[in-house]
Amino acid sequence: MDTLATQLHGISKGLKYGDFNIPDIGDIVPASLMIQDLDGLRPTGCSYMNSWGCEHLGSSVDEVNQLGEAYYDRYFVKEETYGIFEGMNNYLVLGDFDKQYNFFQRVKLYGDTDYTWFYTVLKVVQVKMFNQLEYKIILLSSPVIGMDHLISRVNKTLDQDQYIRNNYRRFAELTTREKEIITLLANGKSSNEIADQLFISPHTVSTHRKNIVRKIECNSFADLLRFAMAFDLI
Repeated sequence: MDTLATQLHGISKGLKYGDFNIPDIGDIVPASLMIQDLDGLRPTGCSYMNSWGCEHLGSSVDEVNQLGEAYYDRYFVKEETYGIFEGMNNYLVLGDFDKQYNFFQRVKLYGDTDYTWFYTVLKVVQVKMFNQLEYKIILLSSPVIGMDHLISRVNKTLDQDQYIRNNYRRFAELTTREKEIITLLANGKSSNEIADQLFISPHTVSTHRKNIVRKIECNSFADLLRFAMAFDLI
């Protein structure tokens, strides 16, 4: 992870001073390299994705831009995306672009049915173009092999006994159906997908979700994921 951040720092410095251009770097980096344009603090679209990223997503820059918001539904877990967007917006508003914004995310790669864990480093950089410096967002994403096991182990190690003691009453109050829905939510299923799988209506799923949030007092997908892992629901 530190290696990835160091790579991005070197890339951003080279781009700023014109030592190399984006395609040159994209061809040698064994990870997904994406450039997003900025209008002020607002990302306006993808202007570049290297061959590694295109091949592993089975897509192109034009297709990504044409998908719009559907791009995130197709390749990522919606509940995780909300948190990433919030962190990204805070990073842009803070404006300290000497720093980076790092996060984990699950990605559905081309031809796969399951998600793969990735570690992503995001940074606002200045790119020398036509003798002028323009601000861009650069994202460097690398798959983290074994991340499912690592996350499970970390969550079950850090204060896990105390966490289980504090939350066991909440767990005991859940119905079998609610536990089943927590499992599906933690695995990235949408309400409509859960409804189809369990042969119930989306409205019923929504009601269960509200009851789950109330019972286990989770305020984010990360809270739900930790709860599910602690009580072996995934």
